[in-house]
Amino acid sequence: MTKITLTKTHQNSPEIKQSRVRRDWMDNTYKNHAYQCLPLTSANVNGWELILPQDVVVEWSGLNEPPKVLEGEIYKGRPLVVPSIVGIISFTTGWAINTEEDYDTWISGSPNYFVEGAVPLSATIPSAWWPDEFNMNWKITKTKEPVTFKAGQPFMFFNIFDNTMLQKCEFVVENLWDKKELMESRQKYGDKKMKNNTENPWTWTQGIKTGLDADGNHIGPKNMGLIKLQEPTL
Repeated sequence: MTKITLTKTHQNSPEIKQSRVRRDWMDNTYKNHAYQCLPLTSANVNGWELILPQDVVVEWSGLNEPPKVLEGEIYKGRPLVVPSIVGIISFTTGWAINTEEDYDTWISGSPNYFVEGAVPLSATIPSAWWPDEFNMNWKITKTKEPVTFKAGQPFMFFNIFDNTMLQKCEFVVENLWDKKELMESRQKYGDKKMKNNTENPWTWTQGIKTGLDADGNHIGPKNMGLIKLQEPTL
């Protein structure tokens, strides 16, 4: 069990929830088809998000200056959003996040979540010792038009990672064509997918979820569903 210490830096700090699985653009795909993709939906929920308590509207001239805040700058007596550097707007998080040694915090926008006219910046925080609140930055990409961040939507996503793991990674490069049995198995599964797509349009063969190959053999673990994370009680 890894301990994460959350310290409020204001009485009205934003709510922290597990990142939601649903996305508007996924809802709008034919028959909600995007939700069939397990890697995509797993990424959506694999961390926590900070919830925006009110609408924030900004506008950038495109010139050598920060965006202007048109609406939602102050929330219950504290600054919620502040102009940063050229084209960048900063959201105050209202939290300091501290982890155990060898663990850091990755912050960015919520996975596969989009804001028209803005893109999130990403950062890693050495949070085993970082004592202060940090801001979440967005680059405004649309000029001379208002950009709206809607209340109830995530303005920051974070998860925790072992900062020693990547340095220990070692790559082994292999060739698929040297693995005859695997090639034959993947070809058979590909044929099954094509047949299924023809006979049952807009369905998935579910191999990743079931862990079964085309012959029904277990070649991987069965997926037990999306992870459920603990959420802090404010």
